[in-house]
Amino acid sequence: MKGAKRVEKYRIVVIGGGAAGIVAAMGAASMGLKVALIEKNRIGGECSWTGCVPSKALLAAAKEVHRIRHVAKWGITLDAAPNLQGVLAKVRELTELTAARSQTVKTLQTAGVEIFFGSPRLVSANEIDVDGKRLWGDDMVIATGSSPAVPEGIGLEEVPFVTNRTVFDLTAIPESLGIIGGGPIGIEMAQAFSRLGSKVTLFHPGPHILPKDDAELADQLEDILRHEGVRFHLSHRVKKVEKVGDQVRINAVDTAGKNSSALVGTLLVAAGRRANVEGLGLNYVGVAYTSKAIEVDAHLRTTVPHIWASGDCNGLHRFSHIAEVQSRTILRNILLPVDRAPEYAGVPWATFTDPELAHLGLTEAQADAQDLTYRVYRQPFSLIDRAIVEQEDSGMIKLIATPGGKILGAHILGSGAADLLNEIVVAKNCGDGLGTLSSLPHVYPSWGYGIQRATDHWLIDVSKRWYAQFALRVLKKIVE
Repeated sequence: MKGAKRVEKYRIVVIGGGAAGIVAAMGAASMGLKVALIEKNRIGGECSWTGCVPSKALLAAAKEVHRIRHVAKWGITLDAAPNLQGVLAKVRELTELTAARSQTVKTLQTAGVEIFFGSPRLVSANEIDVDGKRLWGDDMVIATGSSPAVPEGIGLEEVPFVTNRTVFDLTAIPESLGIIGGGPIGIEMAQAFSRLGSKVTLFHPGPHILPKDDAELADQLEDILRHEGVRFHLSHRVKKVEKVGDQVRINAVDTAGKNSSALVGTLLVAAGRRANVEGLGLNYVGVAYTSKAIEVDAHLRTTVPHIWASGDCNGLHRFSHIAEVQSRTILRNILLPVDRAPEYAGVPWATFTDPELAHLGLTEAQADAQDLTYRVYRQPFSLIDRAIVEQEDSGMIKLIATPGGKILGAHILGSGAADLLNEIVVAKNCGDGLGTLSSLPHVYPSWGYGIQRATDHWLIDVSKRWYAQFALRVLKKIVE
């Protein structure tokens, strides 16, 4: 037909160049499939540019400042206070450096992925328009990520505020910082800016910070942050924010109806996420979604066959490494005849405060909800030699297991918790239990030696059971 647009055909078209999209595109291309990747802004996504990477740089800077201010615990005296004027500029520099060294675009192109930059819009279940170019995909993978959710009806349209997307653009450390939200973003930024000198006040509607994590360890982390100077208003819902001169007043009410407020120089909104779906044309092709997430089934398929959703945009677990798990699962489901659901029980995450809080599998509350028989084994960092001598002995290793030692969950609050957890991730996914972890030698005095000490509590527990005592008595008689 005269004037018809030329349509380029692909086996898979991936929409979004963040972690989920990169893994989907790379995985498909490595299998020899013809793949197109569409990105509206920058390859790397939220985590690379305004999330994980810059926040970890800021937290690292804040940790160094904290160490300097507490260097007296080592018998060291410093005469000058640290100058913090260059911190935020350094964070931006390191973010750019990380992106440059990753060479993601080059790697994608080398693998055979065709990259298109522009605004995508679905025109059918298999066809998408990218600023006038038409691409056809036998399967479509939506991996558009998420953006900060901005609560409505509390006056935010009338006051200046920052989110994770703009907080790293600040040119100076705020004298005072108010935070709405006690999830990972809010908690990490609360500690970072508090250590860098801000007076931080945080409002959170729930009784515990980090509500998806182990409540016992989350409460311990809250106590640590309180001791560092962060002021918490838990079980408080923000009802109104208003401009007062060049500051912002946050007004909140707790579950008992008591009012609280804080006057701050800078307001950070970290009150959840929303799916990036604007302009995609999901309604036009029949993909169901809400402002929070694109609807998917257990296999990550949307309401339209051959259209899938991976990563933050489906709202299931908003972590980059889980987005990668989802994308690999989608590729498997596209290429093989039997669909499989992603396995989340074996996927970890962490909040990178100091100390870190790492999570794997079930919490006690979840185990109770499933009516499981389990035991909890705890090893405080205060009893781990490496933690004692480095004076970083806050926190605990907490293992949740069946009486037989099968790992149900593991939660660590402590220095390097995210890295420590990786050993247990491997053990859990390989079907090894606490007995295996306890029997394997761990380097002493490493941080990981604490894992072995934690599993030893299970061995002691087993040794006290009637059948173990019976076996010991029989063995004793045989020996005698």
